[in-house]
Parts: sequence; C-alpha cells; structure tokens
Amino acid sequence: MKKFGLTAVVFAALSASLLSMGCSSDGNSVNGNADPDRPISLFDTLMVPNVASLPVCDTGREGRAFFVQNENMPRLCVKGSWRSAADSTDFSITCSDGFLHAVDKALSLPNGTFVGGPDTVFIEGFISPMAGVVQKGPFVFGTSVTVTEASKEFSNETYQKAEGCLLSNDGRYAFNEVRSNSNCVKIRATGFYRNEVTGKISDHPITLAAKTCSPEHANVNILSHITLPRIEQLTMNHIGFAEAKAQAEREAFAAFGIDTVQLYSLPYFDDGRTDKPVAEDLDMFGNNEYSAALFAISAMIQGELGERDMMNLANNLAEDLKGDGVWNDPNWKVRIADWIVGLDSAGKFNEIRDNVSAWGVNIPNFERYMRAFIPVAYGFEPCTGANTGQVTFVNQGQSKLFANDYGHADHSKVRFICDANTLQWRTATTIEKDTAGFGLGEYKEIREGRVNHDVYYIFEAATNAWRVATLQEVEGFIDFVEVYANLKPDEKAVFIIRHGERTGDTGPNGHLTDNGKKNARNLGVRLASVAKEDFYYGYSGYVRTQETCEEIAIGKEQQNYTINELPYLYGSWYVMDADKVSSYAGAERGGWDLYSKYAFAGQFSDAFYDLETRSKQLLDDEILANLSTMKRVSVMCTHDYLVVPLLAYVTGGRANVRYYESGRWINYMAGVAMIVSPDGAVRYVPVKGLTSGTMR
Repeated sequence: MKKFGLTAVVFAALSASLLSMGCSSDGNSVNGNADPDRPISLFDTLMVPNVASLPVCDTGREGRAFFVQNENMPRLCVKGSWRSAADSTDFSITCSDGFLHAVDKALSLPNGTFVGGPDTVFIEGFISPMAGVVQKGPFVFGTSVTVTEASKEFSNETYQKAEGCLLSNDGRYAFNEVRSNSNCVKIRATGFYRNEVTGKISDHPITLAAKTCSPEHANVNILSHITLPRIEQLTMNHIGFAEAKAQAEREAFAAFGIDTVQLYSLPYFDDGRTDKPVAEDLDMFGNNEYSAALFAISAMIQGELGERDMMNLANNLAEDLKGDGVWNDPNWKVRIADWIVGLDSAGKFNEIRDNVSAWGVNIPNFERYMRAFIPVAYGFEPCTGANTGQVTFVNQGQSKLFANDYGHADHSKVRFICDANTLQWRTATTIEKDTAGFGLGEYKEIREGRVNHDVYYIFEAATNAWRVATLQEVEGFIDFVEVYANLKPDEKAVFIIRHGERTGDTGPNGHLTDNGKKNARNLGVRLASVAKEDFYYGYSGYVRTQETCEEIAIGKEQQNYTINELPYLYGSWYVMDADKVSSYAGAERGGWDLYSKYAFAGQFSDAFYDLETRSKQLLDDEILANLSTMKRVSVMCTHDYLVVPLLAYVTGGRANVRYYESGRWINYMAGVAMIVSPDGAVRYVPVKGLTSGTMR
C-alpha cells in the first residue's frame, strides 16, 4: 500500500492591516467569564490587538484560541494561561470545523496528524516540501488542510492522510516534507474565509478541494474545486491527467464566458516558464488576467449567497460539468447575470474593491470578466466591431430583467448595448436605449422614449443628435420665426394659430385690440428678417382672425397677399351638438374647462366629435388635400376652441394647455406648425408667436 507522511504546517505572516476586527469578539467583557455551555462561534475566536486585550483564560475557555494582531499569530488558552502557537512544547494544536483547539500533548491525535511541531513520520518514497494558498477569499486561521495520496487515473485515495491547521489569515500553508510513492495528492481545506464580495468573514465554514500531480506548490480555489469531478471523470475514460486537467479547466472558463484562447496567450509565470498555468498555480490576487478571471468566477459563484447556498451552487456546477463539460443550468446563469447587472447598473463594482482593499492585497481587473458573462447567460450574440451600438433586451422569462419586447417596460426597463470601446455588452444609458433606431431626426422633432415612455427626446440640429427635451419643449412651444427659419428648402409648412389679442366682443365681428394688432404686426416684422417669400393666408371668417393674418402680412411687408376665408377654421370644428356644448359649458367653469376636458380627458363624447377622427379630417381632408393650391408656407388664423383640441391630438396629449388641470390655456398667436416633407411625411411642432405659448 502506498503511504506518505508530512511534517507540521508552517504558517506565513500577514500584514496587520488585514486584522482590523476590534479588540475582543468574545461577546463578554474582556475580564468576564465565558459561559462554557454557550456554543462556540467564529466571533469567539477572532482577533484582539495585543496580548493585554485577551480575555481571562479560565476553564470556560480552555483550549480556545484568539488571534493576536501585533504578534500575527494565535494564542491558545492552556491550563490558565494564553500560550503562543509558536511555543507548543507541552501541547498540540488541532483544528475542526474551522476552529483551533489546544490539546494535551499526551493525547493521541488521529493517525497521520501533525500540527505545530517538528514531528515527521519517515515513509519510503517521494520526498518534497509542499506549499500553497487556500482562497475563496483567503481562508483564515483555524482552517484545516488535509492532504491524501491519490491516483492519477482514478478518484481512489489511500486511507493514509495528514492534516495541518492554518495559523495565519491569508490562507497560506506549507508542509516541510511530503513523502509519497505517488506524485498525485488530493487537498481539502475546511474553514472560514474572507468573502471576496462583502469583505466579511463567512458565517460558516466551507470545504474546497484540489487534485494535483505536482505537489510542490498547490493552491486550492474555486476553480480547482469545480473542475475536480470532471478531471476524475475524464481520467476514468483513459485520458491522461494533464490533458484531462487542461480540458476541464478550459470548459470551466468557457462556462463563464472566458475565452481561454485569448487568456492562455498571455504569460503567467515570472520565472521564465512559458507553459500555461493550471488552477493550482493561480492566485486570485495576482496582477494578471488569470487572477482577474479566477476572482471573477469566485465572486460570481458567491454573489449574494450565504455559505451553504454558495457551496450547493459550486458543487452542483461541478457535477453539471462532470458529464459533458457544459454548464446546462440556464436558471443559475440568469440569476448570476441579474446580480452582475444590478451591481454594474448601480456602480457597485467599486464596493467590492473597497471591501477587499482593507486586506492589503492586489485586486485584479475582475469586472470585465463578470461583464463578459452577461451575453453568455442571456443568449446575446457576441459584441464585435460589426454590431457596436446595437441595443437589445433580455427575453428569458426567469430573469428579473425580462421584457416581452424591446419597448415593453412593464417588467424591466434595463436594456443592453454593445459598447464600441470595450466590445462588451453593458447596460445602456437611458438615452441610448430610448433613442435606439431613431437615426437622424428632423429639426426640433420630438419623440417619445422607446423604453421610458414618459421621457421625450428632441433632435438638435446643431449637434446632429438626440437629446432629452426640456419640459417646455415637450409640453411647450417653439418660436414661430425659429421654426420657419429652420425649414428645409424642399419642405412645406402650415402654421395654424389662434388669433391675436381680442376685445370683449367674442362674436364674428369682434376686433383685435390695439395691442393685438401691434403684436401680430411685430410677428410679421420678425418674419421679414428671415422670410424672402410670400405666404398664403387663411382665416375663419371672423374679423379678428382676418385682422391677425393681415397684420402679419403688413409687418412682413408682403405686397401681394390675399386672405382666404376657410370654413374649416371655424372655432366650432369639433362641436357635434352645439346645444349640449352650451349646456355643459354652463355646468362647468366655462368653455376653457369644457374644451380641455374634451380634448385631454375624453369627456363629453355626446357633445363633441371623436378627437382623432375629426383631427384627421381637418389635417388630411381639408389642409393636405388642398396643399397644392397654397404657397410653400401658409398661415391660418383660427380660434382657441380649434387649436386646443388640435394640439391635444398632434402632441399625444402632452401640450401644456390642460386648463381643467393646470389653469393654462392657449395664448394668442400660438398653435401648431404642420411641416410636410417631400415624401409626404408630416410632423407637428407646437409654435408660439409671443414670448409664451400659454396663458392663465
């Protein structure tokens, strides 16, 4: 039978900066007596800054350990005094379930167990020192390390084993000698660890394993653990150990979306070696891409999980990979991806860095490997130079980020974009996802966001890009002259505006006030500074609408103009039953209240025509149908009772003239610009002829 022996654990020093847990974690005053019946917890065996801070070593604490920070070593309560782990001449140290214990030297320990002393069992065979680091984050003092001789080809182990205990907090272990007839060993480490996501010590111990046939140096980590069943499965199928190990690790990396072709093209060893590292070579706190990949995988498996759930995931993943080397559980992939997206969207990757930075270790660039997992879990196509800027959504129903389609935001508003700089999928910004596919817009064109339907975007000609529209732009009005000045040469425009300020006579023969005439003429003067063409004018047949058009033409210094009476500009265009309208107006707060409730709230359907149908008749059957008889630019002077419902229709209810709600009403010489492109497409822009488009 093959046998091997090993000497005591040698523990490495760790900077005191890692050990900042407070003066006493005993749960009692420093000089108090512990309850011997109280279950031992991790916080009973944590750290104190110095020997003076140790609690009383009495019968209740016999055999228990505290880590003394300034000594960087545990002390154990032995026969009434705190003894250093470095001076165990009359006691031995053992560990179980992640805790250190002092036992009498005379007591027999399990066969092959050597801790804290110079004892060696001499067995014929291979002789070598052995060292490494145990990481999930780093395992802490009290962790037990068990090494068992193993076969290359099979999962069989000899009954002989040797054990040691970590006496430092950085996970490092070292055996002076390993004597074995086989080069292959299996290593198991059981203990508490520093959580690489939260930065805190775990609440429960875990066990990680590794198998190596180069035992001089062997790290134990999450990658060595999840690949172990697959390695043993492959070797049982008569694949050589080295080849099986390389294949299993490639498959594990691929399960997390990590391209091993690219990864393995990078150097790892700093001693001139050019061979590719294996899991037992990797240190998750190195300054290289391998460390970053290992850190990312370890953090992704950890996520928000407690120790038991995390180990269930790790062990299930290992069993899943065992059969065909493929991770076949989409639910867990999606759950991890959702967690990553939550971190990334909230900018919390830096919190992980902050949590770990207190350990005094290097933190590699793990973020990009975590982001690379997102398309793997969600089934996105790879982000390449060919699809940069593409925006997509998660269509897996088990995801918290699921969307029925791109613009459906009932479940989630999160969308993803292929980033041109990093060639990785990332969460899209609000404007990126809302304007995806818009292309170039027209001047001052306003569109509703594709995902955030309560956000509106306006095309800015100066920057040739979309931006978030201001509230005034969305619900307000753009200056009449500005809209005209930015018309393209091949576009036509019809300005449908309310008349200027009127007198108290609201009948057909009521005039503009002097101020109303002056404002209309001033609008014409402003237009003259940019307009070098004649306009077409239409009015409703009321004197004040005719005067408005006339004053604009005079101010514009247009010599040849006619003002055409157009019956469809009557203020009663939307009225179906005049008697009911009159009756409702009396019952409400007047016409403004009545018309705004009809236009924006859909009330009084028995008194007014259907808003959409009647608006289309006006725009399509009356104006567009007769556009060829007009000039390139037309000004139509009408009434507020026509303009308000029309604004409600063309703006999708966004125009800020909901009198019944806000007390705002359409101002004089404000209305709608109807802009027609050469291909017949029409867009609408709320316009104002005065400083404001609304009045109270």
